[in-house]
Amino acid sequence: MSLSRLGVRNVYGTSQQAEFYGNVDREDPEAILNGVAVSGLIGVLRQLGDLAE
Repeated sequence: MSLSRLGVRNVYGTSQQAEFYGNVDREDPEAILNGVAVSGLIGVLRQLGDLAE
């Protein structure tokens, strides 16, 4: 595992969680679908990063 990858994970691990869970309209289906799409993309990118090692 490279040092740069550890640095990126540490930055995300220490982020302010309150920014992500602020005032959200929970009845907005388009926003929910966009969130699911982004989280899926992040999962694919993480898997590609693991395969690159």
